[in-house]
Amino acid sequence: MSSTTTIYVGNLDQRVTDPMLLEYFSPMGTVSNTKIVAMHRNGPFVSPSVNYGFVEYVEPQAADRAIQELNGCKVLDYEIKVNWAQQGQQLTKEEAPSHYQIFIGDLAPEITDDVLTQAFGVFGTMVNAHVMRDTMSGNSRGFGFVAFREKADADQAIASMNGELLGSRNIRVNWATQKSQSDTPPPRPGQQLPYETVLQQTPNYVTSVYVGNLPPNTTDNDLLQPFQRFGFIQEIKLQSDRGFAFVKLDNHANAANSIVHLQGMNINGREAKLSWGKDRAPSNFSGYNNNGYNNGGQQRPQSNNWRQDRN
Repeated sequence: MSSTTTIYVGNLDQRVTDPMLLEYFSPMGTVSNTKIVAMHRNGPFVSPSVNYGFVEYVEPQAADRAIQELNGCKVLDYEIKVNWAQQGQQLTKEEAPSHYQIFIGDLAPEITDDVLTQAFGVFGTMVNAHVMRDTMSGNSRGFGFVAFREKADADQAIASMNGELLGSRNIRVNWATQKSQSDTPPPRPGQQLPYETVLQQTPNYVTSVYVGNLPPNTTDNDLLQPFQRFGFIQEIKLQSDRGFAFVKLDNHANAANSIVHLQGMNINGREAKLSWGKDRAPSNFSGYNNNGYNNGGQQRPQSNNWRQDRN
């Protein structure tokens, strides 16, 4: 852990999860890791309702910006304390919380934490459910997270609730952190693909996402709003009259994550169809074995049924 890129976040509401922490802090810069530490202390002067955590950024400037802008901000019911992490404090992926987080997308505006809790509370070991809201307006951002103690219950919730009607919309349900769920079974036709599958469809230099089935009245802002939470947007090329666009993000992993979570999102009344775009290979590119490419840079045959016809 670097003392120049890692910050301490104190006074965290116990309902805040790692994906939520990532959501709050990623606008300041690219986040490489997060960790929430659950507090179990007792005593007359110790609040049992708060945890603390750490956020590690790629760039020191982003960490400094987060401290300047987010210290004292109210997250749920508590004003968080943000400062530099002290030496000796550890932030490791091996110490990730034991809860299993799932992502709930396409939430209708009327869905609240209580409604989400009622809908997913039937699946055994649910710990908490939370709808993400805009910090200024308080309006729903159209997605949320649900945490379970047991993976089997999270699996059952995904299998049972994906595509189901909740309020006035059919919701999308999938793992919030795909990398930790490598044994997730392949989705049925029309569902999202697992993160690792999407990640390996193209080489690491590809960071552009194709967005199809767009209505003619689509604007850059319609694409900026949903994509910006997954990373820095470097470019948007919109062809609204032809019904598609390309969104270029800052790295391959963030682009893959956006494809997973935004597949089928509603843009002005239509379900967007997402897949990989095409980027020019760098001059030193010679293929990536770990992403299904041989040393000649040629892709191995694999199913791409999830891709949409762009003609």
